[in-house]
Amino acid sequence: MPLKHTTLITWLMALLLILPIAVGLIGTLLPAFQYFPPLGEHRMAFTPWQNLFAQGEFYASLKLTLITGIVAPVIALWLALSLLAWGYERAFFKKFEALLSPLLAIPHAAIAIGLLFLLSPSGWLVRLFSPWLTGFDRPPNWISVQDPYGLSLIFALVIKEMPYLLFVMLATMKSIQARESLQVCQSLGYSRYTAWRKVLIPQLYPLIRLPIFIVITFSLTVVDLALVIGPNTPSTLAVTLFRWFNDPDLSMRFMASAGAVFLMLSIALVLGGWEMAHYLLSKITRTERSNGKRHGLTDAVLAVGRILGLVTLLSGFVALLLLPVWSLAKRWRFPDALPSQWTFDNLERAAPLLITLTSNTLIIALSATLIACLVSLLMLETKRLIAKGTNQRNNTRAQHHAFDWLIYVPILLPQIGFLFGLHVLLIYLDLNGALSAIIALHLMYVLPYVYLTLKGPYLAYEEEYLRQANRLNHKPWRNYVLIKLAMLKPAIFTAFAIGFSVSIAQYLPTLIAGEGRYSTLTTEAVTQAASGDRKQVGSMALLQAAFPILVFWLALTLPPRWTKWRLAMKMTLKRKTKCSA
Repeated sequence: MPLKHTTLITWLMALLLILPIAVGLIGTLLPAFQYFPPLGEHRMAFTPWQNLFAQGEFYASLKLTLITGIVAPVIALWLALSLLAWGYERAFFKKFEALLSPLLAIPHAAIAIGLLFLLSPSGWLVRLFSPWLTGFDRPPNWISVQDPYGLSLIFALVIKEMPYLLFVMLATMKSIQARESLQVCQSLGYSRYTAWRKVLIPQLYPLIRLPIFIVITFSLTVVDLALVIGPNTPSTLAVTLFRWFNDPDLSMRFMASAGAVFLMLSIALVLGGWEMAHYLLSKITRTERSNGKRHGLTDAVLAVGRILGLVTLLSGFVALLLLPVWSLAKRWRFPDALPSQWTFDNLERAAPLLITLTSNTLIIALSATLIACLVSLLMLETKRLIAKGTNQRNNTRAQHHAFDWLIYVPILLPQIGFLFGLHVLLIYLDLNGALSAIIALHLMYVLPYVYLTLKGPYLAYEEEYLRQANRLNHKPWRNYVLIKLAMLKPAIFTAFAIGFSVSIAQYLPTLIAGEGRYSTLTTEAVTQAASGDRKQVGSMALLQAAFPILVFWLALTLPPRWTKWRLAMKMTLKRKTKCSA
């Protein structure tokens, strides 16, 4: 791509990325110290912090947040490592890997709604064993979802996070030469689990540290998942802050801002504590890893994790399958395992609302993802040119520039920590409630995933193909599109699918920027989840889950067939031209 002023472009895009985040953080930090001119507060004070620490609900919410936000990543990491150690390089595991895509693509709210249908006292799991085993003719008086201990929330977080961690681990296996290491260890008599525990997992962890931090941050700050399946009294701290920010009493914003700052500090402490725990665990287990024993009792931890991991994945798929069942059910009385009558009336009755929600969802997701793809291609080309200017080879890792570091900021910072501060800027610019503002906020979260997905394949591209094309036909832009981007189709399609699914799942950015004027499938499904109308909620969650799966399927199907179809169409057009002549 013939670009000029690459350094200027890099810093300009970095500024455009970090400026709204900085404004949002300032807009949250200042009200935390009582400074908020729109409400007539022009002096700094510690009153919001005093009010925050005087709230009994704050401590209960913080305790629940720390429990769910730490336990869920620990379990997700344990189960992902166990499944990887059990199945890596085995023939059946290739098919198993293909099953991860649906769970990765499904938005959090759809997973949570499916789990409600599965685990609630009148859910399918109880129906399956009733009344022949349980004796229940009516739903039991259990608190199996939205329980006060957050167990159902932890389960939902593990179902969503474990496939992501497993996917990241599989992508890094070649970097540590896992196949060769495993073969050497097994030839020396080490069991499979012992080889992973002593040799491969210590090499793997540094490569997946950042994805683990992303998972921890998400667990501590998730709102939509906690609203659907998390406890209500008290709720997690992110949900409590969300309620305070939306309180009609505007003075509650001061205490909410202080709580958001405290939540960000808590995340930093948790991440620091996580690294300290990893360091201590490495020190403690160093002797055990080098004692030469071919088997160990701790191998049972991975064996148990394998079984629990399979159960967790199965639960996730069953929860997804229940979405279309409820959306098509006409009569489904307890304790019937399946509906006694089926109908499409539920979808027809909700069709006007679903069409509006679907159009809003697709417009926002497609716009944000297309822009993210274009920006990512631009930034990766500038990165390649900068690397070329510093005498680095194109197929090696280019130097990091500012954009590379700042791209992680939106996904590492809690949404509740700066989106409400950014809302003040949108009001000042008269962009609140505008569709463009929603797309811009979605772009902040879509861009990091698209950029990181494209980064490896784009920088590994062999530029000699493009140079040869430019020598034969000096049309750089045409060759860039028809040759380089055409050869990068699989990576571009995959990045688009990931970005699309990320945009579909966004809840807080849509609510804050849209102010309720533009409802999407995600926002409406979360809102309606507590209504009790499972048929309507199931219809919304079904559509919410269907579009990302469809896009992922297209991303896998189109690239290998694209050239064949294009050439066939070209030949057909030539024949029609000859016939007409």
